[in-house]
Amino acid sequence: MECPKCYGEMDTVLEGETLVDRCQNCHGLYFDQLTQELLQGLLASQSIDSGSDELGSSYDEMVYVECPKCDKIMDQRKIEEPVQIRFELCPSCNATFLDAGELRQYVSADYLEHFRALLPER
Repeated sequence: MECPKCYGEMDTVLEGETLVDRCQNCHGLYFDQLTQELLQGLLASQSIDSGSDELGSSYDEMVYVECPKCDKIMDQRKIEEPVQIRFELCPSCNATFLDAGELRQYVSADYLEHFRALLPER
């Protein structure tokens, strides 16, 4: 699979209820489906987010990101207050892309409930 942000090669880093691929170049994480329900199972797997925050933030300005699963433009899910969260979610298949460092940040105590609220229920 090709990374939807930098077009680098992606490797599978986690299999289970949701498949997770990581880009070899930008270290972004692609989830074939990420919902509120599936998030709980990922809390212990945040070590898959191996990229630096600086590298991840260099891709923040990309607006038109194509879903590798269904080729539709992914929506930007975001909030600014009380914390800043921004990631891509496919409105068609619930595939999700997080830049390097975002999974570690968004599952921390300060962010988790806000992040969960931005994910689809099922």
